[in-house]
Amino acid sequence: MKKLLFVLLFSVLVVGAGFIIYLKSNPPLVMNSYTNPTDESTTKIVEIENKGLRDIKLQQILVDDKVPENVELVVSKSEPFEAETKLVGNPNITYYKLRQVTVFPSQYIDRKAIGKQAQHYAVKVEEPNIKKITIKYKYLKMPFTLTAELQSTK
Repeated sequence: MKKLLFVLLFSVLVVGAGFIIYLKSNPPLVMNSYTNPTDESTTKIVEIENKGLRDIKLQQILVDDKVPENVELVVSKSEPFEAETKLVGNPNITYYKLRQVTVFPSQYIDRKAIGKQAQHYAVKVEEPNIKKITIKYKYLKMPFTLTAELQSTK
C-alpha cells in the first residue's frame, strides 16, 4: 500500500513538473504588433494576444528596464490596432488601468460580437525612444515575463 501511494504521489509530481516546464517554454502572452497612433514618437500601442486557455492578469510594464509614468491597457471591441486606427473618440475603444481588466483568451473571443465584446487588447505606453518593453503578468497564478525589442522607426 505504501509503495502504491508513493508511486501515485511521484507520478503526480512528475506530471505537475512537466506541465510547469511546458508552460514556461510556451508562454501564453504574445505581442502581435506595435505602432504609433500618430506621428508623435512618445506613444506606442503594443498589441498583445492571450494564446492560452485562461485569463491573463497583467502585473507591470517596464520600458527599457524602467517603470514608465503613463501605461494603460487598451481594449478594442472592433478593429485591431493598426496605424490608421482612431484611438481618441472611438466608442469601441476603452482605456483601463493595467491591473483593472484581465486579458481574455483569444480562442474564446466571439468574433461575431463586434461592438459588444472585447476583440483586441493592447498596451499604450508613453515614453520617448522606446527600445524594449517588458510585460510581467500572471497566468494560472504563475509569474511570466514577455520581453520585446522594438525596432527604431527612424
